[in-house]
Amino acid sequence: MGCLSTRVYPRKLLLLGDGACGKTSALNVFTRDYFPEEYEPTVFENYVHDVSVDGKVVELSLWDTAGQEEFDRLRSLSYAHTHVVMICFSVDNRDSLDNVETKWLYEILEYSPGVKVILAALKCDLREDEDTIRYMAKMREHPVTYEEGLQMARRIQAIKYVECSAKYKIGVQECFEEAARVAVSVRVSDKGKKCIVM
Repeated sequence: MGCLSTRVYPRKLLLLGDGACGKTSALNVFTRDYFPEEYEPTVFENYVHDVSVDGKVVELSLWDTAGQEEFDRLRSLSYAHTHVVMICFSVDNRDSLDNVETKWLYEILEYSPGVKVILAALKCDLREDEDTIRYMAKMREHPVTYEEGLQMARRIQAIKYVECSAKYKIGVQECFEEAARVAVSVRVSDKGKKCIVM
């Protein structure tokens, strides 16, 4: 009698977004249940984490990238074999929302056309933060609302729109579960696989 085994679905999730928008913090909370208090710029990081969704085990290969312009060429190498891209922006930085459409979407279309896209609003706790509200008001701005994020998701034709606060560990698990759900729906091509018959 053979042993029963659960099928594991290996999938790759690439995180994109402006520098300091919160990608690495969200990943740290998701993979290690740890929120880093100090900002440390990422050049390139890779994590593997299993996620159970809809009765399936998804082995998510999580690729964290640098959002800074000086890493554009290096970041382009991380697109290969990606099943889903999570474009991230921070609710306290309207430029990061604008760049979803003016930078990140164009980069995806260049390096991974047709890949599934999820839009993620990060640092959602800052919508209620008085210092953030005051600071943004001085520039005649306000934190990005849920509706504005959803509107951007529709404009870029994202499959899903998700929000979270890594600092307070709210919605982080759900964001990555949604990404896993989208990733597992991607049919993996047999192209490039070879069999030897003996």
